[in-house]
Amino acid sequence: MMQRIRTSTRRAFTMLEVLTAVAISTIIVAGLYSLFTMQSRQFLYQDMQMSMHQNLRFASDVISRTGRMAGYGTGGTVYGALGYNGSISDSSSLPALIASDDWTNSSSHDAVTFVYADPALEMMTAPLTIESSGTSSISFPMGRKGYSTLIQNYEVGDLMLCWDYANQGGTVSYLWEISTAGDSGTGQVGITSNSGAYSDYDTVMGSTDNLPPVLHCSVGHVVTLYIDDTDNGVGPGSPAHPVLMMDLDFDFLDGTPDADDIPLVDDIENMQFRFCNDESDCTDDSSGWGNTMTTAQGTEAWMLRFYLTARSSKDDVRGIYANLPIALANETVSTTEDSYWRQYIQSSVTMRNLRLQHRLDD
Repeated sequence: MMQRIRTSTRRAFTMLEVLTAVAISTIIVAGLYSLFTMQSRQFLYQDMQMSMHQNLRFASDVISRTGRMAGYGTGGTVYGALGYNGSISDSSSLPALIASDDWTNSSSHDAVTFVYADPALEMMTAPLTIESSGTSSISFPMGRKGYSTLIQNYEVGDLMLCWDYANQGGTVSYLWEISTAGDSGTGQVGITSNSGAYSDYDTVMGSTDNLPPVLHCSVGHVVTLYIDDTDNGVGPGSPAHPVLMMDLDFDFLDGTPDADDIPLVDDIENMQFRFCNDESDCTDDSSGWGNTMTTAQGTEAWMLRFYLTARSSKDDVRGIYANLPIALANETVSTTEDSYWRQYIQSSVTMRNLRLQHRLDD
């Protein structure tokens, strides 16, 4: 019997077919990699843009909300603790608004200070208790509704701001540092005496004078916003990582952040302020907008305009993108290009409490 031998007809790939397949695969992989790289860069760009946008919105919101409170509980001027320059030897009182043009920091950014009382913690002093100008405590009637709870918010190290609406010359306000926390049992808040320590206070309150019999009082706030971008080993900021900071005790004037200053917003590169002191000067095309502010102007400001620049947290690693810092208000910026992306915002705050006080005093 003959055995049949079957011959296979299968053939292997030729070299040309293999090379063609490899070429097509390489093109597909290269295309996918290029698409992935492009999408990754676009995602990074969009993420940076969103981060800058959020930083600007938060910084703008902080300035706007704090600015609208400026002057509450003041006649535009506050006498006593801190003083205009934070110096005992300075005779100037503390205005409700201080827009510092190119302050003592090594950079050319502006800073702004807002002074106001907390409306949620307001109490009236005990009407039958007369305090001397050099008093070390302020008394409150605990029989009034909610006062026993409110007084517990007056803590050591905070500021207490009291004001007299009944003064014939207009509202007069005083500022003390709280030395003993508010006590609901005694109805008293201990304060550090201003007499002999601040000449502006001594000018309006003689050593033999008494405080007005009825004062409105609350926890006082002296809030300063500034940018830390100095690489001096103090504070979180650096030239590569500028940070918007908040100072609560007016000691930022030495040019360096302090341990108790609060970092608010990362990558805020620049902050500038302008102001106007009369309604007719507050129009967009008016020349009445100023860059520098005197003590008197800080008590009478009608509107504050602020300018902010946010910078991306990272530069363009490819080194392809080139950009210049944005010049804001009266500032002259560097003409050296870098690889950071930037966003800019401009807004205005109406100093409504100062406007109201002007009308009441007039």
